[in-house]
Amino acid sequence: MLVDGVGLFNVINQRMDYLRVRHTLIAQNVAHADTPGYASKDLKPFKAMLNNSAAAHQLSATNAGHLAAAKTAGEYREDRTYEGWEVAPSNNSVLLEEEMIKASDSAKDYQTAASVMRKHITMLRAALNTRG
Repeated sequence: MLVDGVGLFNVINQRMDYLRVRHTLIAQNVAHADTPGYASKDLKPFKAMLNNSAAAHQLSATNAGHLAAAKTAGEYREDRTYEGWEVAPSNNSVLLEEEMIKASDSAKDYQTAASVMRKHITMLRAALNTRG
């Protein structure tokens, strides 16, 4: 079933992609938990990314001479202002407890997004199969 043109599905796909990228960063943080000088990495909140891409999607070229808007979907920025709970004496800012909390939150959010996607696909199928 092709659902690419439906706005809700696009947002859910972006959310799931964001969570995939965030999970990769969390895994890197855990892998470098003992690396001296390693700085913990995380993404900016999804809501901030969504607000930025919504502003870009409102622009449209109504004339052939207009410049096209830059595509921002799928580009997630690292939160460079993030400061973890504590820093180890070796200047390593990875705290395993914090990373496990973030991993758990990301997994829960991914499952929620997948569940919402499934429910909306079920409703869409029911609407399309209705004979009137």
